Amino acid sequence: MPRFVDALPTDRQILSLFAPLGIFARILPCLINPNCYRRIDIEEFKRICNYLGPKSLPLILATAIFISLALTIETILETTRYGAQDTSGAAISIGLLRELGPLTVSIFWAARVTVLLSYNAKLYVDAHGPTDFIEVFVFPRFLAGLIMAVPLASYGLVFGFATAAMYAPTLGVSSAQEFLEIARVSIHEKDIVCYFVKLILLNPIIAVIVGSACGLYSNEDGGSTASHAVSKMFIYAVIANFVFTYFMFPI
Repeated sequence: MPRFVDALPTDRQILSLFAPLGIFARILPCLINPNCYRRIDIEEFKRICNYLGPKSLPLILATAIFISLALTIETILETTRYGAQDTSGAAISIGLLRELGPLTVSIFWAARVTVLLSYNAKLYVDAHGPTDFIEVFVFPRFLAGLIMAVPLASYGLVFGFATAAMYAPTLGVSSAQEFLEIARVSIHEKDIVCYFVKLILLNPIIAVIVGSACGLYSNEDGGSTASHAVSKMFIYAVIANFVFTYFMFPI
């Protein structure tokens, strides 16, 4: 029988968790280096944006709609038990903005991005070596991820709230207008900032950096590389989202 010790991660696996930090530190100077921008292949950049943006839109919409439906059902059913269904709009809006939106809609998209980049990064390194990996491979995908995250986050927010507002009246809330009014009163600027920072900056950066790092340093086949990359991305994303929420909403 395999021993428990054999299932523990090796020193190499533990150290590999810190590889994305090195990639991130190396990509920051590119943001202010004109040479990095000049080396971007425009046609390839368009293809990357198309995959990360329009081709990812169905995933974003489906996730936002069904997560919103699930949250609406559970929240209204529980608040109805205590005669507080009129406050469900506040609970649902805060839940979507602070945690459920970023931890579901955004991370599902981040997993899709991580799989693609880890696989393509390995192919790039096998073909061209690690030379100019940051400037030629990572930087264009870093920019594309940030740019495409803006409309995707906006669509996810709109469809999530619209779904909750239209479905809530069927469960006991008097009207969609009342639901939205309660949500509007309950939402603060920090909730909006929390949502968009996580969906536009935090999770996209993690997806691109982790996927690229795993592809760069992997000695395994493409499937195993992608699988490990997604696992590491989830670790980074969950911890980063918790830390950000902790500082945004201190106890």
